[in-house]
Amino acid sequence: MKKIPHKYRIITALSALLFTLALLLAIKYNLVPESFWNQYMIQRTPVSLTAVPVGTINKPLQLARTGSVESAAAVPINTELAGYLSEIYVTEGQAVKAGQPLLKLQAAAAEPTVNQTSQQAQINYDNALKAFNRDQRLFEIGAIPKRQLDTATTQLQEAKASLSNDQNMKQSSGGNGSTTINAPINGIVTGLSAMPGKAVQNGQQLLALGSGQEVDVVVQLDQNDLYLVHLGTPVTLEVAQQTIAGQISSIYPQVAESQIASFLAHIKLTNYPKGLLKPGMSATVRIDTGTSDIVPAVPSASIFQDDQGRAFIYIANNNKAMLQQITIGETIGDFTEITSNLPQQSLVITNYPKE
Repeated sequence: MKKIPHKYRIITALSALLFTLALLLAIKYNLVPESFWNQYMIQRTPVSLTAVPVGTINKPLQLARTGSVESAAAVPINTELAGYLSEIYVTEGQAVKAGQPLLKLQAAAAEPTVNQTSQQAQINYDNALKAFNRDQRLFEIGAIPKRQLDTATTQLQEAKASLSNDQNMKQSSGGNGSTTINAPINGIVTGLSAMPGKAVQNGQQLLALGSGQEVDVVVQLDQNDLYLVHLGTPVTLEVAQQTIAGQISSIYPQVAESQIASFLAHIKLTNYPKGLLKPGMSATVRIDTGTSDIVPAVPSASIFQDDQGRAFIYIANNNKAMLQQITIGETIGDFTEITSNLPQQSLVITNYPKE
């Protein structure tokens, strides 16, 4: 048997090396035909995928509004008679409704007539209404800042409450000189220091009705919103990167040119960190309407996001996994709302292979 010459052995080795390098490059750049793999290489193991139809969730509907943090306004309750308190019907911190009895006052014998104070209350209200209407027009043309208009609104509310309180006193006055003071608005009793039998002077403040907190969050509502929003309606606030729970505590009409243009809803907050809220801050207000709607949704586990925050899912199409970009809404339980359109009868892959 003849030996292969040395030079041929070198040529054979170089050929084998070049073939190996060529094969590796073909694999790297996906140049090897699939038939080659099927015939000569180890066949790929099939991947088992699970696909489910697009589902639905019952999504609570909310009104989203932008509110503002303002110093809490309290309506003072003053006596229009000198005398003494014979009955006190409320306690500090108690929530009361408009028209609810607060106190009973026994007038002194030498007390001036109630009509004198009634006239002054009417004058104060008329002046406050004129000032509000003037500031409303100036604000609409950009002549004054909103804070000045808000001040006029608060003064009008206080004058209206004082006038209503005075009218309630006149209507509830008995022949024996006693007067029942009723709540002019819904609110929480604060600053109550009176006791039964205590003497009071004409014009003395007996208590105040407000939200019971240092600041209020105020949001503007339209007429149609009042069909869904009522006193006590739950509210969620997003402010200073925190979420705070609350509820609607009062709703006042906003008057423009002697007509109600909109409404201002004041929100009572629950357990918010002291010092977090400052007047002038804005807040995203989400009002729970108590209604819901059925919206499309997919399992949250089937959604993944890229580095830019875009959301994607895989959908099954002719036994193949197709990447689909989507936009998403709220997550409720194990499902996430889909706000973008998907092809009809889409099947969402829930166990796509992850790297």
